[in-house]
Amino acid sequence: MKRERGRPIAATDEAIFQAAFEVFREVGFEATTMPMIAERVGIGRSTLFRRFPNTTAIMWYARAELTEEFRANLAAQPVGTDLSDGAFAAYRAIWTARPDLIENGKDMLRIVETAGPESVAKWQAYGSWAELVHGYVLERTGLPETDTTARAAAMAIWAAIWAGAVEFALTDSDSIDEHLRRARSAIEVRLPDR
Repeated sequence: MKRERGRPIAATDEAIFQAAFEVFREVGFEATTMPMIAERVGIGRSTLFRRFPNTTAIMWYARAELTEEFRANLAAQPVGTDLSDGAFAAYRAIWTARPDLIENGKDMLRIVETAGPESVAKWQAYGSWAELVHGYVLERTGLPETDTTARAAAMAIWAAIWAGAVEFALTDSDSIDEHLRRARSAIEVRLPDR
């Protein structure tokens, strides 16, 4: 669809995200280019690049709100709650509190998970939320940031959560609960007594 010359279309960031998501679904994240998205939205390439530097930034546009929600959910876990149980509950709460996001969330996980292993989008998502879990573990244990056991515990917890979420995304299930329960049962995190 070629856009007529003249005044550019006023596309919101949300409209750009939705159009990009359509292209991600159609051709895959790795094959999507910024010009493809600009054409889908009906804006010029330079307009798109002024709003978003790359496809990864567009992919994670909606994640900022969910990241803050996850951070708040982690902080709200009762003191004394098992670290793994608390992190799993914080993640589950996002899915259960926002049922309107389930299909888009599943689509996003499928797109990210089916991207190649070198995909920046995949590791950006994984890494930033792993850091939230690491901060949660440090805050709850009082261990220093450089403590290897705290880092390993956080990575194990987040890897299990991610595995449950991906399994959920790749099924036709309407609830993440069973997938997270299975993933949670696969790990046991032990930190040394202080």
